[in-house]
Amino acid sequence: MTSPKLSRPLPEETDAYLLALRWGMIVATAIMYWLVRVPAKPLVAHPLLLDPRMVFAFLLAYNVPLSFYSLRERPIATGKPWLPLLSDTAIALALVSETGGHLSAFFLVYLIALIEAALAFRWQTALVLIVLLDALQLLVCSLTGADVNAIIVVNRFVAFLVFGISAVLFGEGIRREEAERQEAAAAAAREHTLNEIFFRLGESGMNPQKVLRVLLDSAQQLLNAASALIALYEEDGSLKVAAATSAHYEIGENLGTLPWSPRGEPLLVTRRNDTAWPAFVRQDDIRQLLAVPLHSATQQPLGWLIVEMRRTTSLTTTDRNLLKTLGLEAGLALHNAQLYTREQAHVQQLERFSEMRANFFSALGHELKTPLTVLKTLSPSLSRLPDLPPETRAEITESIQINLERLDLLINELFESLRLEANMVTLHTVPLDVAARVHRNLAALLPVLEQKSLRTETDLPPDLPPAQADPRRFDQILGNLLHNAIKFSPEGGVIRVSARAEDNAIRLCVDDNGPGIPFEEREHIFNKFAIVAQRKATAGVGLGLFISRELVLLHGGTIWAEDSLLGGSRFCFTLPLAADSYTETKE
Repeated sequence: MTSPKLSRPLPEETDAYLLALRWGMIVATAIMYWLVRVPAKPLVAHPLLLDPRMVFAFLLAYNVPLSFYSLRERPIATGKPWLPLLSDTAIALALVSETGGHLSAFFLVYLIALIEAALAFRWQTALVLIVLLDALQLLVCSLTGADVNAIIVVNRFVAFLVFGISAVLFGEGIRREEAERQEAAAAAAREHTLNEIFFRLGESGMNPQKVLRVLLDSAQQLLNAASALIALYEEDGSLKVAAATSAHYEIGENLGTLPWSPRGEPLLVTRRNDTAWPAFVRQDDIRQLLAVPLHSATQQPLGWLIVEMRRTTSLTTTDRNLLKTLGLEAGLALHNAQLYTREQAHVQQLERFSEMRANFFSALGHELKTPLTVLKTLSPSLSRLPDLPPETRAEITESIQINLERLDLLINELFESLRLEANMVTLHTVPLDVAARVHRNLAALLPVLEQKSLRTETDLPPDLPPAQADPRRFDQILGNLLHNAIKFSPEGGVIRVSARAEDNAIRLCVDDNGPGIPFEEREHIFNKFAIVAQRKATAGVGLGLFISRELVLLHGGTIWAEDSLLGGSRFCFTLPLAADSYTETKE
């Protein structure tokens, strides 16, 4: 961590270079002292003049441990220069004052303190320190040296000042280069990180959940965050958790509405004491939230990328730019994944519709061909009908009647489905005796039931309240379900009809012990032209259940299919209870 007084960072090698300069100054001082000494008479007459050998021994004893400290702690580069700066200043002043003052050859040691001040602080602070240090050495030299020469003192003051200013300019140049190098390294690292994220997004394909997981993991790791989550907007404007790295949030959890505008700043930072702090944060150790709005390619708000932090320190510019870029990429990736998923659903719907259409025309051809073939076969017999035996005439008449009814039923179903889709069906509801209507429908189907040796059971409570329904449409709904049960029940099977009152509705169910309906096909079995794959041979054109569903919905009820305890299928539907106690007259 650098000192707050530093305007720009210094290279890590600064202390090593400064250490080399320190020992160079010591060697230069030794050479200078050797060159200027006069054996017969000392340069200066000073009562406290020290033996040079003692001075150099002291310098070595001081600089050896200081060198190890500089290499290990790197005080200048890390912004902690006070120990070497103060100690070097004190040692330099002491040596100069005790070895001749302004005439001392140890003045070079003082330059080390000036360089440390120039490199360790901002240029404004460094200039002030250099002036103070220069003035301090001027004062010490003036007070301790003998035969003080004003020209030498002033020249040294100016030379030290120029040297210090040059060191400041040099230090600022080093900082500028180091800042540019670090910025370039950070940009390269950021680009590398984003490339990795984009690569992982590409690997996740168009799966929305994989895309969300990549984005959350990336945000949490890049910012060393406690957790991250993505919340997406619902139609009502509320937010629901789409993905989270914390167990405190469940997928699909409703976060309500947030006091944030998705069209505001690209990065929102809020702390626990802010008014914009949301209520959904449950962890007490979360102190800061970073929220990035997610937008589609058309700038439609999709939701938020929310990063939870335990620290409250401000983000660096690099972190901010990285999070904004991640939010932008998240919105585009999520939008593309949603479009892909939606298109896949459309493709599946089209494929399903194409299959249903093929099934419909195949079944329609079969349904039309059978009665038409029968009628075509019997038509030559019509001219000889009076000459045929009574039993033969009866059989021909009955066969014609059955196939004409089959054609009529098919045409009626087609027109009925069209009327329902066009909202052209009007209900005429009355309080309906459900039990009586069930028995009437079963009685009408008795010949068909006997033909397949089917047994019927009913579970109709005597106190069953009336339903509010259209009698004709009720017969149509129940008749379709009973015909299906008869069609798919095996010889000698059983069909059960039951009814119960629940809440404000009557629930009526038809059970059979046929082959049943696979679970994955129950969602589509009530769609138009839908046919269960295992039942294609006998299913018809797939309009009966569609008509039943539309009529039930028109009454305000629901219809569904499930497994039956008899081993086959169970179709149930609900109708609203009658508003009064009047019941339909039994016919």
